[in-house]
Amino acid sequence: MVSTYPEPSSAAAAPAREPDSPAAAPSAPTADLEHATGTLMALLPSNAETAQRVLAQATRSAGVSVEQAVQAAAALRGNEPPASAAAEAALRAAIDRVLATDRPAKRALPPDPHTLRHHLARFSDLRRRTFTTPRDATLRARYEDAGYTLCVLLGHPMVHRALNAAGQLAATQRLDGPAHSARPNN
Repeated sequence: MVSTYPEPSSAAAAPAREPDSPAAAPSAPTADLEHATGTLMALLPSNAETAQRVLAQATRSAGVSVEQAVQAAAALRGNEPPASAAAEAALRAAIDRVLATDRPAKRALPPDPHTLRHHLARFSDLRRRTFTTPRDATLRARYEDAGYTLCVLLGHPMVHRALNAAGQLAATQRLDGPAHSARPNN
């Protein structure tokens, strides 16, 4: 089972899948939707639910079809023909809204530096591989699990915030020197 870290929406109690979300739309080919979801997961970074929410927001705000939003997501990788200007602008605006959302971190103890670096390296590797092959469902699930692990380690509910915090903490630990980052003897 794939773990997802809950990312609460601005609405008080949103359903797990919106009726007009790309995943619920029968008109979008599954492979293309999976490709767009994987691409957005790697770009943001985020989990699959957030990536699909971005696609749904783009279709609603621009009044474009799911296919156009999916094409705009594929074009963000740089190796697809450009999508319609309206779809691309709506997708970029939806991405900006997700990235600008400020959710406070839960108080957490800083993780062991070696554990943090290990999970950060694993996440970065899976992110790169997901961006290269976004249609691979197994790889996307492993990437989502790695993002969830970072969220839990750092107490952040959103993957991109946890990734930023992990990078800052890893850099701080490197600057503190070996005395603070040495693995404790058990």
